[in-house]
Amino acid sequence: MRDRWDELAAAYLSVYREPPYGENEADAARFRETVVQHSSLPGFALATVRDGEALGGFAYGVGREAGWWHPAAATPVPPGLAGRPLFYVYELAVLPALRGRGHGGGLLRDLLAGRPEPFAVLAAAPAAPAYAMYLRWGWEPIGALTAGPALLAQPLPVRVHG
Repeated sequence: MRDRWDELAAAYLSVYREPPYGENEADAARFRETVVQHSSLPGFALATVRDGEALGGFAYGVGREAGWWHPAAATPVPPGLAGRPLFYVYELAVLPALRGRGHGGGLLRDLLAGRPEPFAVLAAAPAAPAYAMYLRWGWEPIGALTAGPALLAQPLPVRVHG
């Protein structure tokens, strides 16, 4: 019987086997290990969308403490983010058959709703169609990773306590 982590890994492979990624089963297995590790961290969040009984897409991330910056960043933390907590979006994946229906935006909205961090950050390959989508949604380039993907950020709504 598949557990939710196996289901996420299968969806991951369906999305990331496509160009420009070209990932394989070993990459999906590494993703599964990583998401399981991340799920035990404080601030872990997961949003999913279903197509009937099947997983149609997911987004996940982890709240990171003030001073955290991506360990593979090729650029320094921007001054506006330095010393502030942030929410790092590790993955957003929607199965090919379900794209163009607003699921990606819905997953990100669900994932980021109510977060206490002032900013969200994610990495996206400029050659990937998702990169242009993030820019249309208001994410702004702020740096890059050593492997080539760009780092993008977006301010999150301020939570009012009371």
